[in-house]
Amino acid sequence: MNGLRIPAVDPAPLPAPVWLFQALLVVTFFVHLLFLNVTLGGTVIGALHGLLARGADAPGRRLARLVAGLLPATISFTITTGVAPLLFVQVLYAQVFYPATILLGWLWLGLLVLVTVGYYAVYLQHFEVGTRGRAPVWLGAAALCFAAVAVTQVVVNVLELTPARWTSVAARSGAAWEDPTILPRLAHMGLGSLAVAGLFLALLGARRGATSAFHAWVALRGVRWALGATALQVLAGAWLLAALPGDIRDTLLRVRTPEAAILLAAVGLALLALLLLSQVSDPVRHRRLLLASAAVVAVVLLSMVTVRDGIRRLYLAPVVRPEAFTVGTQVGVLGLFLAVFVAGLATVAWMLRRAA
Repeated sequence: MNGLRIPAVDPAPLPAPVWLFQALLVVTFFVHLLFLNVTLGGTVIGALHGLLARGADAPGRRLARLVAGLLPATISFTITTGVAPLLFVQVLYAQVFYPATILLGWLWLGLLVLVTVGYYAVYLQHFEVGTRGRAPVWLGAAALCFAAVAVTQVVVNVLELTPARWTSVAARSGAAWEDPTILPRLAHMGLGSLAVAGLFLALLGARRGATSAFHAWVALRGVRWALGATALQVLAGAWLLAALPGDIRDTLLRVRTPEAAILLAAVGLALLALLLLSQVSDPVRHRRLLLASAAVVAVVLLSMVTVRDGIRRLYLAPVVRPEAFTVGTQVGVLGLFLAVFVAGLATVAWMLRRAA
């Protein structure tokens, strides 16, 4: 790539086949993304409703308090489930991941500060420290912190995929933000978080909506957020596809490639989710339809995570080829890891069921 030097591959052999690490990266990132979307989208939805509402007992203010009570748990799950995909990225793409984070420097290190401030702001809002009966300013502050985290993560991801830009970014920090895919990536991710968080609130409200007018109101607002955000996300996805480099876009549009097939299926399922959500006029009475919509959206999310991983491989094919890495499978360690991994997923599922 025009003389660009990529760091050498770690000479230590991988303890398991590459395909297993790639599969685990997709699965763990999908799980992480579920909690991340509820956290980011839920914070934004709660803050907007709360800040626009008038009166301490207005439904919007009550929604903000509801979200603030849920966020400590969802943030914890977001952070915990984010560790595994981050480690798998470092195993497979350390050659480009570390240089990308170094180029951002203090912005990357600032993620810890942003997450900490956002976490504390949520707790301050939950206990209404200095805001009792007032607009949820702490929740608004948390939304800004988490949005800044999302923006930084997207920029790092784009830098990871475009080593040819490293020289210009090192010479001029503003160049890190000039890739044409950054804005559509942010739009696609942000709208997706609003859609998933809206569905989460809709399901939450529908469970108690039969006996609570407030929860019925929450369920209906959640459906509207999910429907509107999903519709806009389809447009954002088309924008992102158009912004990708021509060779990668052509690969995604060839029907015979696996990435194209998964992308086509994801688009079809997204349209199906829109159709289902548009039929949910009363989330309390239409709970089965709402559950079906949530299931379809979950499959769409998994499909998009898979396509995202495929796009990363297409970007990096000229410089990083994990399938060529040396492998020295350690059967005992691998078996222990998989057992603990499955037990961990089961524990998370049990915790969520208990929380529900």
